[in-house]
Amino acid sequence: MAKTVVESKFSKGKVNNEIELCRVNDKSVKIAIERALLGERISYFIKWEKPGFFSSEKKDSCIFCVNEWQIEAAEKAISDLGDEMESKIKYIMKRIDKTLF
Repeated sequence: MAKTVVESKFSKGKVNNEIELCRVNDKSVKIAIERALLGERISYFIKWEKPGFFSSEKKDSCIFCVNEWQIEAAEKAISDLGDEMESKIKYIMKRIDKTLF
């Protein structure tokens, strides 16, 4: 019995289309962003960055990365958090350089 391979519509889709959305140093802001993105059902992942040896920053920072198709919804979800939270967020908005898969 021969097996046939059925191509799905996703098999030819583009991979690695994530955008670095923003950088956060404050844990309470990180949690608020996570809740906002999850509340809007936006897929994301977090990249952690440790400060360099000679860096003036002493805290770890995290970068929220989202799919390029969800960038507008993610920006709206974060802007809905308010000006106090948004003042602690640094927007990056650049494509991820590394190939993940």
